[in-house]
Amino acid sequence: MEAKKTSQAQHGGYYVTDTDFLVPQTSPAAGFPPADWNRNAFLPAKTGLSPLTRPPILPKPAVSMPITIPPWPRQTPEISRAVTQCIESTDWGRYESETKNALIAAIQSFFEATHVRLCCSGTAAIEISLRAAGVTNGDEVIVSAFDYPGNFRCIELLGATPVLVDVSSENFGPDVDSVAAAASERVRAVIASHLYGHACDIASLRNLCDENGWVLIEDACQTPGMRIHGKPAGSFGHLATLSFGGSKPLSSGNGGAILTSDDRIAARIAGLLDRPSDAFPLSGLQASVLPPQLAELRKQNEQRNRIARQIHQQLKRIDSPLVCLAEIRDEIEPAYYKLALRADSQASRNQVVTAAAEQHLPMGHGFRSMARSSERRCRKPVPLDRAETLANQICVLDHRALLIDESDVFELCQLLGNP
Repeated sequence: MEAKKTSQAQHGGYYVTDTDFLVPQTSPAAGFPPADWNRNAFLPAKTGLSPLTRPPILPKPAVSMPITIPPWPRQTPEISRAVTQCIESTDWGRYESETKNALIAAIQSFFEATHVRLCCSGTAAIEISLRAAGVTNGDEVIVSAFDYPGNFRCIELLGATPVLVDVSSENFGPDVDSVAAAASERVRAVIASHLYGHACDIASLRNLCDENGWVLIEDACQTPGMRIHGKPAGSFGHLATLSFGGSKPLSSGNGGAILTSDDRIAARIAGLLDRPSDAFPLSGLQASVLPPQLAELRKQNEQRNRIARQIHQQLKRIDSPLVCLAEIRDEIEPAYYKLALRADSQASRNQVVTAAAEQHLPMGHGFRSMARSSERRCRKPVPLDRAETLANQICVLDHRALLIDESDVFELCQLLGNP
């Protein structure tokens, strides 16, 4: 029997052959296939070909990486020493951990918060904040239609109704006029997220919430260390949330925190979580890795901000179809988890993301708009046009790419700007 000729084409993250099965897309440098790999064991019976007549499956050639993207999370001597100390002191195995207490004190100082409660994730921090705000079945919570989808789901979890508002034309947060137009007797709280290094109009939102008797939950999960008119993001809301997820600028693999300077809200949080042991804990071992990172956060944020501004300028200089949406207002000290770039269409954005993946650049799509959510799930009192547009045009570059050497910025922009 004559062997079939093998045709190969990229399909998602896999390499497709004419034998109708997928082979992971890897490079020879990664050691695929391994020496002891038995290709015959993976042959589908339907081809009718014997192992001897089947063509070899060739991995796609690796694309050489012209710049070095630092790995994340970082491994530093300070983190290693902190973990070792936590283990050797047996503090890792205690309910009441000195390591956790030290982290709480560091967060209180850094974020200017009277009360800090550690928890297991940023999403849990949002849920706990909603509960502490008194949100319950039948209430409404205002949230931007262009936001982390977990916030929408946390509102639903409590039996409340998300009220979708549009995105500000000045930043990626909720538009203040849209929030005001969404008022109703059932609104209990507002979630306002700082996204993509941009500060939302948090002071105006706080004033609006105070006027209406609403609780403002400031989501600072993606912008740790941002400062707004000299004050830390996370110090404006009645409550604020942080995330220590594995890819975040402050990482403990999983984890989060709730911040407040309101004694009554802090008491509610304690009542929710102390049963009598902590219902949503962050472990002492997880806590040990965060103070060393917090000590370096300002310096790292300065570098990310510097590289983001250079990308902003360089993409303009090379007349790229991409527009870098760096935060450049003088009154804001940005903190980037993701840097947003805008394409002129959804097709162009998808082309950029695909090309970046081929170059192994840490880039992806921005958030999807929740504007198309069923009206059985949410209320939509205002047009959500900007949320829809951003969802179709935004791609995001991970903060790791903002820690590159300055000498690599031009090459990075060439890769981004010429998909």
